[in-house]
Amino acid sequence: SLKWRAFQVWLADKGSQPQDCPVELILQFLLSLKRMGLSNSSVKVYLAAISGSHVPVDGRPIFSHPLVKRFMRGLSNLYPPVRPILPQWSLPLVLTHLMGPPFEPLASCPLSFLCWKVAFLVAVTSARRVSELAALRVDPPFLQFLPNKVALWPSWSFLPKVISSFHLNQRIVLPVFFPSPSSEAEVRLHTLDLRRALLYLVARTSGFRRSKRLFVCYHGPNKGSAASSKSISRWVVSAIRAAYGAAKVKCPFSLKAHSTRAVAASAAFSRGVPLQEVCAAATWSSADTFVQHYAVDVASRQAAAVGTAVLHSM
Repeated sequence: SLKWRAFQVWLADKGSQPQDCPVELILQFLLSLKRMGLSNSSVKVYLAAISGSHVPVDGRPIFSHPLVKRFMRGLSNLYPPVRPILPQWSLPLVLTHLMGPPFEPLASCPLSFLCWKVAFLVAVTSARRVSELAALRVDPPFLQFLPNKVALWPSWSFLPKVISSFHLNQRIVLPVFFPSPSSEAEVRLHTLDLRRALLYLVARTSGFRRSKRLFVCYHGPNKGSAASSKSISRWVVSAIRAAYGAAKVKCPFSLKAHSTRAVAASAAFSRGVPLQEVCAAATWSSADTFVQHYAVDVASRQAAAVGTAVLHSM
């Protein structure tokens, strides 16, 4: 693996063979990774890769060696995980500026901004991982436009992060938003409607589409081919950055597409969506995941559906 090769490169000038080097050298390598800024979980992945190729020491695999276990516990004590109390970016700010230029009108805005907007809206109203978004398909029966919602399914070949009967072939249901606007304010809010946004995406990519995946590359040599998870992640982050640019507000330095799961789940829960519905939408089989990893305000609880509550967060 790449991680095992990285260890081999690091060890090249240390005078030891990677398969049977001393435990102390392995710990030095892990410490160097931490000093490079890797998370504790990432360090553990490197350790697992080394343990899989290194000979047992004192009759035990490297991963479960007492000295290594003490080192990893010490690493967790020195560098405990930090959970931000507040999200890095403002959901109301982004939603507000998705309703105007350069994201509107969808019929004539640059195709890049259309793709960015749709990717962001699908991510934030579904609270799903980007890998799931990349697996969505545009052909029936995987995409269904219904009067009051849009239903999407991933490709049958898609394997989620957690493979279980609960997580496999999970449907994504996205809300319509002011489908029949009757005022200027409602017309503006209707620009966040997922049904409208997806219809424009399908129509404007039909002429060059070479894949049945919902999200396809919009430029370059891969134009029309299925967009990768990394590409969609960049689109989500680009939408946030562009919204901050339109607002003439300094954008947070470090943005991750995965943060939409925390922001969406917390926004929905704080607006009164029952915890079990939030967990079901985000495909968490247990509420423990949500409670342990995402800070929420439980004081203000109002009745709303998950996706609609997220869009109402302005």
